[in-house]
Amino acid sequence: MHHLNKFSRFCYNPSLGLLLIRVSTGLIFFHHGYMKLHNVAGTVGFMAHLGIPAPLAYAAIFVEVVGGFMLILGVFTRPAAVATGIVALVAFFSAVLPNKGFLGGEFELLLAATSFGIALIGSGRARLTHTFEHDRE
Repeated sequence: MHHLNKFSRFCYNPSLGLLLIRVSTGLIFFHHGYMKLHNVAGTVGFMAHLGIPAPLAYAAIFVEVVGGFMLILGVFTRPAAVATGIVALVAFFSAVLPNKGFLGGEFELLLAATSFGIALIGSGRARLTHTFEHDRE
């Protein structure tokens, strides 16, 4: 029993857990935005087909690339997380739900929930700078 207690104390590291969640979520958004940057016309055209105007399509690309990068670095984490969460929800309601149904959008819903969770928690201790945010830890 002593070894189990020692192991559980070793594994308890909320800062590292939050870092893994924040960086992996940021990498996913950054990667998806980066792919859209390589085909901006196609992305804007697809979103127009869904009824999303071009300025919002450009904004979504910007949020995915810049917001994802901000999540990775831990800079302005809360606003970046809210913005990426909104993008994920818009993707779910505009593209996934009408075509695949509720259960086809588990990825978008997971990204939205993760983003909003990060927005509620903050960036954690492992972040690029402590200057821009006022997280209490």
